[in-house]
Amino acid sequence: MRHASLYYYAPDGKEQLYVEVMDRSFKQHGEGLTVAIIEAGDDFRAQIHAVAHWFATHPPIDLGRIVRSDMPAINPKYADKLVELSIEALRVPISAVIKNGVKKGIIDVTDADFAAMGLVGLLQSVHNIPQQFLPTREAQVQATTAAADMLLYGWFKR
Repeated sequence: MRHASLYYYAPDGKEQLYVEVMDRSFKQHGEGLTVAIIEAGDDFRAQIHAVAHWFATHPPIDLGRIVRSDMPAINPKYADKLVELSIEALRVPISAVIKNGVKKGIIDVTDADFAAMGLVGLLQSVHNIPQQFLPTREAQVQATTAAADMLLYGWFKR
């Protein structure tokens, strides 16, 4: 594509292209998470495990880098849009599961939105574990499931 064509379709240049790519990525994650949760059925733990499986089997979204590096470097109107998209795509489907678990009396969480983003951060961190420790996709799935269970059951002996 020639530069003239690029700027015809994306008048704000690289910044606008970045926003469009990230917009698409966040929407795909949100849709995928929603489908995974629905396919897991009504069981709370199965839904959380479906979320874990989704994050293990899809490319990570490095929210820390996006918030600390990318957002300050782009136009605030685009930054605000991307922050909203990321929160909407990642938080909303998971928060709905958590709120439903609270409503059913299965779990006791005071801030479902914070818990959802905490779960996202924990599950995404599995991608930072060196490949020698998690050499296969199945090992990554097991690690994210174990991480989800740590939140569900805690570390204290009962």
